[in-house]
Amino acid sequence: MRRKIFKNARIVDVIQKKIYKGWFSVLEGNFEFVEKGDYKDELDGEVMDLKGLYAIPGFIDSHMHIESSLVTPKVFSQAVIPHGTVAVLQDPHEMANVFGKKGVEFMIENALGQPLEIYTAIPSCVPTTRKHLETSNAEITPDDVRELSEKEGVIALGEVMDYNGVLEGDERLLKILSIARERNLSIEGHCPTLRGKDLSSYLYHGIRSDHTLTNPNKMEEQLRKGMYVMIQRKSLTEENIRFIMDLKDRSRILMVTDDFLPSDLAVGHLNLLVNLAISKGWDPLDAISSVTIRPAVYLGLRHLGAISPGKKASFFISESIEEIKPLEVFVKGSPYTSSMLKDTRNFEEFSNSINLRKLRKEDFRVYKKEYHGHLEVNVISVDNTENTLTTLSKRILRFENGYPVIDASKDISIIAVFKRKEVVPKGCVGFIENIGLRKGAFATTFSHDSHNILVIGKEIESMVKAVNSVIEAKGGMSIFIDGKVHLLELPIGGLITDEPFERVLYKFQKMESKLRDAGVRHREPVKLFSVLALTVSPFYKMSDLGIVDVEEGRLLPVVVGEAGQKI
Repeated sequence: MRRKIFKNARIVDVIQKKIYKGWFSVLEGNFEFVEKGDYKDELDGEVMDLKGLYAIPGFIDSHMHIESSLVTPKVFSQAVIPHGTVAVLQDPHEMANVFGKKGVEFMIENALGQPLEIYTAIPSCVPTTRKHLETSNAEITPDDVRELSEKEGVIALGEVMDYNGVLEGDERLLKILSIARERNLSIEGHCPTLRGKDLSSYLYHGIRSDHTLTNPNKMEEQLRKGMYVMIQRKSLTEENIRFIMDLKDRSRILMVTDDFLPSDLAVGHLNLLVNLAISKGWDPLDAISSVTIRPAVYLGLRHLGAISPGKKASFFISESIEEIKPLEVFVKGSPYTSSMLKDTRNFEEFSNSINLRKLRKEDFRVYKKEYHGHLEVNVISVDNTENTLTTLSKRILRFENGYPVIDASKDISIIAVFKRKEVVPKGCVGFIENIGLRKGAFATTFSHDSHNILVIGKEIESMVKAVNSVIEAKGGMSIFIDGKVHLLELPIGGLITDEPFERVLYKFQKMESKLRDAGVRHREPVKLFSVLALTVSPFYKMSDLGIVDVEEGRLLPVVVGEAGQKI
């Protein structure tokens, strides 16, 4: 392979956090010479003049879920490399929650050979919790973890979401953690509320990180106890950034995307977070370090993370480091092109995961068939338009024949979750408020983490139309509004598709636009709706078995009682 020389560069040194004028060469896909000053034409090779542009190491995402982008690893690679991301650690717990070990193997195999380096964390909590709060569709066992740990590219155990299971000494979960330690896997955490001795007990099992919504007090304790703190977009507040900038040692502060939707990828990936962080006061060179050298050290990827001799020449060039927009991305020293993508289309066995018959109006009856009158009900309340926190309220609603009569002037909608693998519909119908929906309905087979079928609407007739469209499609998202169905097909497990990214993006953006037209106020309406069945996300969520009190790990009834009497 012929040597390539890049001269007149402003090289971003992420180790010392400095910028210097210099040049570098690439040989056999790796950085060879990396030198200060002007290039003197002393080497044989192809020369590229960078004309004073910044040369920046490729970005590394140390915690993310490819399925949240609704595409396969191949299509995801196509979407993110132009934004400067060259490596990710995927936790495929969406496919795992539908197909178990086979789903993880599919995501591993689809990732191999892509120009994006895709490493894998074995999902640790499938089902999400050991408590019977919902109907799960698959399981990852300790034996599965042992077998998957031998697969190429597997370097971690995915986020341990069932923190209560760890604290309570759940035998199966502790066995999974033991195997992960034996196999020298990095163990990722998920502990939104743990403090004090509970946090210490959780970390005792080798858990290294947390990526959940954070604040300065939480970060201070986690750093003091040796954790890596992962900052995702919702935690990029000015208060948090001031705290981070005041730290003497920021080596354990990383930025991660966690869940990025197609609309996010249309405008950026990790560079989007870095630019947002810089705009709020994060030092540019330190922000770049948090997505290059630090995740490389954290994940043990010694060949990535910096522009230095011997490391893989995956980098990009940009006019600015304060607003990073890659002009060109290089993989092993060669400009990235779509011809580098590996074609993988073997997903037939994952295309028939929805077994539910079409739904009817009677499947949405909340109470006794003969009941006419008012009921006190529990209602899930969306906390705000920026995150997915929810609270619980009690409301009085009118019912006819056991069906709710929703006052159009009130910001209350119907929400239902049905088991995806039951031919005869089984599920729970409840209520949600403060989402702003005025008309129509939304349905999805992508609903974290068990991915039972979720549907939200103002009237049952629209909900039936929306949900039946995704059942007919064998998976997807749909909105029924103004008499028309808009559908995004997700044929692989009802979760992802191998369609070109541009086509997926067009359908997704159209769906979000229709939801906003229907009144939904949340910044990311599809993301909000997809986590309303996530039974480990604070504080109240909906499952096919009832309303889930996440912190207490218990089910609550939808109907409290007639005329205020508890039933």
